[in-house]
Amino acid sequence: MSSKDDEETKKIEKVHKAHGGSGSLGIFGLVGLIYFTAAGGAYGSESVISSVGPLPMIIGYAVFPFIWSVPIGLATCELGTAWPENGGVVVWAKVAFSEFWGFLGGFLCAVEGVCNLAVFPTVTLDYFMELTGMSDDSPILCWVIKALICVALAILNLRGIDSVGSSVAVLSVAVTLPLVIFCIFGLFHMQDTSVWLQSRREDYEGETNWAFFIGILVFNLSGYDNVGSVCGEVRDPGRTMPVAMLISIALGSLAFLLPLMIGVAVDPDYDHWHAGYLAKLGGVVSGPWLAVTLTLAAATSRLSAFIAELCTNAFFVQGMAEERMIPSVLGARDRDTGSPWVAIVANTAVILVLVSLSLPEILELSNAFTIGGVVLILGATLRLRYSHPDVPRPYSIPVSNSVLWVMFAPCFAISCFVISSLSLRTISVCVGLVGSAVMTRMALVEAKAQGWGPMTGPVEDRGGSP
Repeated sequence: MSSKDDEETKKIEKVHKAHGGSGSLGIFGLVGLIYFTAAGGAYGSESVISSVGPLPMIIGYAVFPFIWSVPIGLATCELGTAWPENGGVVVWAKVAFSEFWGFLGGFLCAVEGVCNLAVFPTVTLDYFMELTGMSDDSPILCWVIKALICVALAILNLRGIDSVGSSVAVLSVAVTLPLVIFCIFGLFHMQDTSVWLQSRREDYEGETNWAFFIGILVFNLSGYDNVGSVCGEVRDPGRTMPVAMLISIALGSLAFLLPLMIGVAVDPDYDHWHAGYLAKLGGVVSGPWLAVTLTLAAATSRLSAFIAELCTNAFFVQGMAEERMIPSVLGARDRDTGSPWVAIVANTAVILVLVSLSLPEILELSNAFTIGGVVLILGATLRLRYSHPDVPRPYSIPVSNSVLWVMFAPCFAISCFVISSLSLRTISVCVGLVGSAVMTRMALVEAKAQGWGPMTGPVEDRGGSP
């Protein structure tokens, strides 16, 4: 082992002593946090059936978690327990490759996060308008409502990660229970289960059809790596993280699969299936009360996802500040709550701009940056198995290095497919954003070399959050 590696190992041992096991986030809170950053239920995913039909949907949601979500989730657990620091891929890519890749990893995850966060207030407003009959004739009024949603949920994040964990854990039950009730009542109203063996081909071009479907699966079943940004807040991460991760993946996958399977057997007409249709079917199987309940649960699911994702995204930024990759002021934490309040405010400001974009633009951009982060995390996992084999790993994926390559292969293949399916406009935006990040990185490195205080000073805990 080189002197540099030996120095890194000693640093890791100090981190384990300082953070390993000393956090306050337990299994219950962590499950809620992971569940809403990655899943949140079948709400809004109904259009998958009208796009490809029931059989591909069933195969997708039954198989995709094993070849995509599980490898990413377990890689996050291995790295997060070996390096139990806030920042996730920021820390892991820095150790595995270089500080540049750590910065780029943090940038990719931060952009993905704000894209996702911009979706949730918009979808919530859509459900609210469907429930109340409100029109969207006034763009300014719609933006004001979405802005109020963003600010209110940001204030909850400012109360600290314990408050966030407890809130999303309780909300995960409130959001999932209506889906369970729908499934129970739906079992008695199924008309034709043979529809489960059908796929839709007519009126659709195969390439566009599958690109949309895989893109939806990636969007719905990604995000399990986001919990890496709060590893330093987890209690006993070697036990808590893998247990919470597997529970969350199982719950998340079933929350998509079962309602859609039962729902399409209740109404096999593909043309009826659009975003929000599950709520209408709730009225069919049990009456208006379930339709209203499902609509409210759908809105609550998106709000909960906002809370969870804003939390993890803020800790990505805080982790970059801790590693002196960005000005230290962005990593400031409130003395009382421990919340990274400057990062939360900065994220919220960006989101208030993005909520004015259309959903298709945001979703495709989000998937592009998701893929970048996933490839970097899996690459770091493989690299660190070889470069840092002696680093203590309270949890390690129980396979050899060779088998790990095979385990990650489907993730790399899916990533290539998604990138090849992006529109030229999205690719251009991605190139522009990454180019801007590289130039920003060069400027910050020069500022650090010149001794600029915000890049060399410590990250301080400060008062000032509301």
